[in-house]
Amino acid sequence: MSTNWQGSERKSRAPITLTEPQPVQTATGPAAAIHAVPDAQAKVEPQAQQPVVVDHGEAPLVSGRRSATVLRKENVNDQLPPATGWQAFLRAASFGLISPKVGAAELARRADLSAIQRVYSRPMQVMVAQPLGGVGKTMCSIGLGSTFGIHSGQQTLVWDNNEMMGTAGVRTNANDSISTVWDLLNVLESFETVTARKGELSYYTRHQGNNQFSVLVADEDADRMKSIGAEEFNRIHTVVSRFYDTIIVDTGNNTRSANWLASIEVTDQLVIPTTLKRNAVVSALRMIEQLESMSERTGNPHYKDLVANAVVLVTQGGGAKVSASEQAELRENLASTVRVLIDIPYERALDTGSIIDWQLVGDPARRAFERASAETAAGLLAADLKHATSAQTTNR
Repeated sequence: MSTNWQGSERKSRAPITLTEPQPVQTATGPAAAIHAVPDAQAKVEPQAQQPVVVDHGEAPLVSGRRSATVLRKENVNDQLPPATGWQAFLRAASFGLISPKVGAAELARRADLSAIQRVYSRPMQVMVAQPLGGVGKTMCSIGLGSTFGIHSGQQTLVWDNNEMMGTAGVRTNANDSISTVWDLLNVLESFETVTARKGELSYYTRHQGNNQFSVLVADEDADRMKSIGAEEFNRIHTVVSRFYDTIIVDTGNNTRSANWLASIEVTDQLVIPTTLKRNAVVSALRMIEQLESMSERTGNPHYKDLVANAVVLVTQGGGAKVSASEQAELRENLASTVRVLIDIPYERALDTGSIIDWQLVGDPARRAFERASAETAAGLLAADLKHATSAQTTNR
């Protein structure tokens, strides 16, 4: 019998009944040693006893955590042989006779990939947001989608929620699909039933092959995209959450639009792309100030918590270079507000303005997005634990 019960399941179960075993009376003597003859002897009925009822109530059947602590100390990442660096070369050259310890860089990468592979108690949403255009929102959304898709083993969706005509459809492989979010909205009722299937929903998304994630692209008609408001966003979000584990929302530039505000309501982790230029940092800080003001006005800490837990991705924008002192100043302004800043190095395969195929991206950029995805996963874990704690408190 499994003891890994959810709270609601534990409540619905009847109290556990433990009945003491009854003594079995047997015949003695030579005849009994051969066979017991039916009806030849008087039947001995066991005395009826009342069952012992143990009602655990809200208490878990097993409350100890010592066994989990022992297992947590076993880290497979430390035990696997080196696969990169001079350590791997030496091990291969000596045919395994010399096997140095794994290098710090490879251990760090293994830890990041393990973080990306976490499983949560519910579908999780990442929102990539920045009011200024041209700072890499779509590129970062695709980078996160590719990294989660390849390494997490979960179903990952990148959703272009731009209130105008987003560019995710241009930066990803269409695979001859012409379906957009507007087409999905027109048939959404058919997916709001218990008989809906993912295979049917996949027709309205664009799978990215070896990058192992799907894209729900914005429509090419700006008027139709403007008509996707809060209600439409929430309906679509409810449907895609049934079939995808990680949803990465690529947003537009208007932080006051209905679909942007609807997205922030259900977001678990905020990712802010920016360049180290004054206009980009100011734009990001204004969005941050808006979210903090929303918490102050509504009394809901959700928006302020998103800011405090945010991951900032510093992308390499073109144009005139900014001095080192000014970059340091801009970094300090951001770092004092959010949880972590991660630099994304320049990568030509990300800067073509055309389709981004992660198979063509070089190792430095790949590694940076693994780091970014691991930090994003850490934020998702914190949000999931907070949500679970809040749900338990509400159910009591």
